[in-house]
Amino acid sequence: MNLDPTDLQALLPGAQSRILLHSIAAPSGSALARTLERAPVPYGDLRPLVGPFPRPVLQVSGPAEPLGQAARGLPEGRAKAEAVAVRLRRAGVELEWGPPRVIPDVASLVHLHRARGASSVDLIRADPTLLTEMQVGTFFDAYWRRRVVRRGLSRVGLPRSGRLTPSVLAAVASDAAFWLGVRSAAGDNEWERYARSSYVVLYYHRIAGEGKPGQDRLDVRPRQFERQLRLLRILGFHPLSPTDLLAFHSDPNATLSGRRYVVAADDAFSDAVAALRRHARLSPHVYVCTSFVGGQAWWADDEPVASWEELRALEEAGGIVESHSRGHTPLPELDDEALEEALTGSLRDLETHLSPRSRLLAYPHGLHDARVRAAAVEAGYRAAFTTEPGRNGAGTDVYCLRRVGLKDWDGGTSVAWKALTGELMPWFWERLRRRLRATRASRRAVRSP
Repeated sequence: MNLDPTDLQALLPGAQSRILLHSIAAPSGSALARTLERAPVPYGDLRPLVGPFPRPVLQVSGPAEPLGQAARGLPEGRAKAEAVAVRLRRAGVELEWGPPRVIPDVASLVHLHRARGASSVDLIRADPTLLTEMQVGTFFDAYWRRRVVRRGLSRVGLPRSGRLTPSVLAAVASDAAFWLGVRSAAGDNEWERYARSSYVVLYYHRIAGEGKPGQDRLDVRPRQFERQLRLLRILGFHPLSPTDLLAFHSDPNATLSGRRYVVAADDAFSDAVAALRRHARLSPHVYVCTSFVGGQAWWADDEPVASWEELRALEEAGGIVESHSRGHTPLPELDDEALEEALTGSLRDLETHLSPRSRLLAYPHGLHDARVRAAAVEAGYRAAFTTEPGRNGAGTDVYCLRRVGLKDWDGGTSVAWKALTGELMPWFWERLRRRLRATRASRRAVRSP
């Protein structure tokens, strides 16, 4: 059952008391207290623009009438306070943090989080829209190591008493306990949706070989591009269509089978459009700044942007042409009027020249904030992509979807890593790879006359 925010807002003028959120604390001076201070949130490593509260919500206190309205239709359980707080926040209620509730020891903390995990499943069943703003939707807001630990411990489990868990590992233990609680209450399809179904978005810019000086971060040679796509096929990756992508996020019962990915290109450079047209069966996404169609990209040394005819040919072959706004100016830098025109004007241009769209947006430079996100929703977009790396799960906000770029220097190991994890290569691997490239370049220079 969903709550209409206007119903709740009508109750607010009469509310004389503040609404307080109460989190978790440990006895002052204890090792557990120090641990909670260092790592108060066990959610993950990737902080989403839209996501859970920065601390676990154990209790909400305030006027009875708005709290009762916000709790309407929600089952009882340890995570109910978190769900109520999400509904209040969505309704525009000003929330404050009140005194935390003291948890005496690690065993109690583990027991609490396990109960919160199990309760979260019941709450999402009652109101599926809560998924993106509760902890149960954050499985993929974590780097690969944490996800591996979560999956492993969801099979092995933790001692229920928590006695074998030292205080210094309280954050890890509570995180694992939460997901154990989710697994114990979720059906197989629900667990598949929350913790196993995800996809990666891989994006390019130019696919044209040797580019102009300083464009090595944008250029990918056609031969390298073909190798990268071939490796994805070898690894068993299958393309995800826009229809299935949107359904995955909107249908509370949807899951994804196998390894799924989306291939995309920003800026709609003519060379990239031509290369992706040869792979139209993959439903590639091309994001275009519509006021520069058929012109030149000032932000990329005047590289040619595809014409409407080229974009139409890509679309007719099976590709997807979507919005990169009208210009290429970072959207947070625009005032409200210019922002609205950048977003709605781009949709008008696409609908004038091409077929009905899926209404997807890639933020220029990946830059966005709460105001830009709200403007994208208001303009009628159904999803929007950033340049933040990571995989996208069912709980990822559909207007802050993650992507990772593929580069010309990404060989087999790098492509496999990015496709499987959605993350950039570890810094030590990048440093080693740069050294090897420099060594090979030096050797070639010595051999050359």
